[in-house]
Formats: sequence, structure tokens, C-alpha cells
Amino acid sequence: MYQIKAFWDADSRMWHGGSDELPQLAVQAPTMEDLIADVRQRIVDVLPMDQHGHRHGDPIAISFIASRSEHVQRRY
Repeated sequence: MYQIKAFWDADSRMWHGGSDELPQLAVQAPTMEDLIADVRQRIVDVLPMDQHGHRHGDPIAISFIASRSEHVQRRY
């Protein structure tokens, strides 16, 4: 299973994601749903090849871990 770590960047208002196991995979998107869709499309292109130069044909398991922090003002 490939683990994708995603975090929200409030300045750019974008989700950024990547994987330690697949350093070539770097994505960003305005919503988490868009980021997941982008990963699903791109991950096939960055998977390691087998000894015959082919990418494995089995389904790819992907796990997403997301982090988002916010600041709010107190009301007095």
C-alpha cells in the first residue's frame, strides 16, 4: 500500500500531496477530492517497473493521510 501524505497550505489555498515511497509523485489541488483524483491518475506513471520493464498490473492500494490546521480569532 502506498501512503500519500497531504497537507493544506492556507497561503496558496491548495492541498499538497506526496509519498515517501514515490518521490516523483507531487500533486496539488484546490480540494482534497481533486487531489485524490489527481493521485489516482498520476500514480500509475510513477510506479516502479518490474524486472521486465513493465509496471505491475494488479490493483494499487493507496492510503491518504491529510492534515489541516486553522487559526480562529477569539470573541470577547
